[in-house]
Amino acid sequence: MLYVIQVLSAILIGVSIGAVLGPRQPIRLGGSAIAVVLALIAIFTGSWVFLAIGTAVFLVIMAMSPPPAEARG
Repeated sequence: MLYVIQVLSAILIGVSIGAVLGPRQPIRLGGSAIAVVLALIAIFTGSWVFLAIGTAVFLVIMAMSPPPAEARG
């Protein structure tokens, strides 16, 4: 189970870094940074709770942030 948590944490880190490299929005930067920190904690401790919280934070922040100006028309 530890390896599954570590793989999922690595995926969360990759997705969070990808979101930071996209359109620059301060809320995405903060949410992605929190998700990366929680995923790193999950990798080293093997706790699924940190992984779940990091995923929830990432998803809420991505849902809250406005779409890029190009997509608004």
